Amino acid sequence: MKKLTFVVLLTFLWLGGCHVGTGRDVQKVKDTILRYNQLLSEGYAKMNMTPLQEVATLEQATKVYHHMAALGEAEIRMESQLAGIEFLDIQFHGKDSARVKTKEKWNYVHISIGSKMPAQSVVQDLIYNLSYELIKKNGKWLVSSVSVLEEPGAPEKKK
Repeated sequence: MKKLTFVVLLTFLWLGGCHVGTGRDVQKVKDTILRYNQLLSEGYAKMNMTPLQEVATLEQATKVYHHMAALGEAEIRMESQLAGIEFLDIQFHGKDSARVKTKEKWNYVHISIGSKMPAQSVVQDLIYNLSYELIKKNGKWLVSSVSVLEEPGAPEKKK
């Protein structure tokens, strides 16, 4: 009887350690990624990534800031718009970690800071397959890294 109780207890503890996201967790993770993309787009347009720290770790916000700063040094700012997102896979690794794969469609243009005119063609419907790593800190989901799973799909270019 003691062995059976021990096995049942171990099984319960093991199952408790494998976190399958609840509907609430899934929605919060999706909302975090949507907000991240909104703040990312606004950050590039306004040349200010500080608000991104609302939904990203300092390390991730700093990484994006460096890209934005490089564009600024080239006298360019980016205006972008998320035209569509599909959540392909959401996996939870413990209660404070998640990986999300998405397929995203983006439109963007680089604007010359001086002339305020497009510095190159408008890019529409560029497809990205991305992987987001998220962590939960103080009860809040944050994007800790974003990586491209495969090269972006061919965009339509408009002159």
